[in-house]
Amino acid sequence: MAPSLLREPAWYEKAFDARYLRVYAHRNDAEAESRVDAMISLLGIRADARVLDVGCGEGRYGRALTRRGMRVTGVDLSKDLIQEGRERGQLLPGAPVFLRGDARALPFYRQFDAAVSLFTSFGYFESSDDDLKIFKGVARALAPGARFLIDYLNQSHVRSTLVEEDEREIGLLRVATKRWIDEEGTDGPVVRKAVKGYDRATGLLQMEFEERVRLYTPDELDALLSAAGFSPVGEPMGDVDGAPLDALSPRLIRVVELPAT
Repeated sequence: MAPSLLREPAWYEKAFDARYLRVYAHRNDAEAESRVDAMISLLGIRADARVLDVGCGEGRYGRALTRRGMRVTGVDLSKDLIQEGRERGQLLPGAPVFLRGDARALPFYRQFDAAVSLFTSFGYFESSDDDLKIFKGVARALAPGARFLIDYLNQSHVRSTLVEEDEREIGLLRVATKRWIDEEGTDGPVVRKAVKGYDRATGLLQMEFEERVRLYTPDELDALLSAAGFSPVGEPMGDVDGAPLDALSPRLIRVVELPAT
């Protein structure tokens, strides 16, 4: 029997559209510019390096890297975000390339000097095997000796600071968010978020989407990266500025390296 063409789209196939850009407008070029030099230092690359941005979104980090002379290729599943990236990056000297595709099936082989995965751009799937597919694809895409920088949420911080419900005003919208941790995930705990946006004037629902991200401990993340063929560079960090990772760190920054031989 042929597979059904009426499959319900997964949450990550629906959430990252033009509405996402409105809700996360604070994740902007200024944020990327403030962090990108530290990232370049951690990756150990110079101008003209070929950089792969996996889960690139609308390309704010790709633009920041391009402004520093890098040759950037960004990959993302979202049609809307890729289109936004192309429109905003096309006039930059050495314009970044944005490709729509599934990060679990990266079509590259030994083409890049470094790779990044930023702002929690994996962990969306039912199984951690899918995250391993992403990491193996990145390993295939990199030249020997190249580094991979992962910017992920810090599960300890998420657990200790989770705000179950809040509301905020974004332009003409009132955005209501609910968050909870599902400890019964099929492959480990996940943090879930339900977002609804209402017209501030009429109160009518304008948008609604959900997010779901797996909570990896640093050791679990290292094990997954090791299974993909990477070796750790230093210790896990709490920010790209090199701050040590602790329970209060909002982020988990991990740098790994593909063996040179």
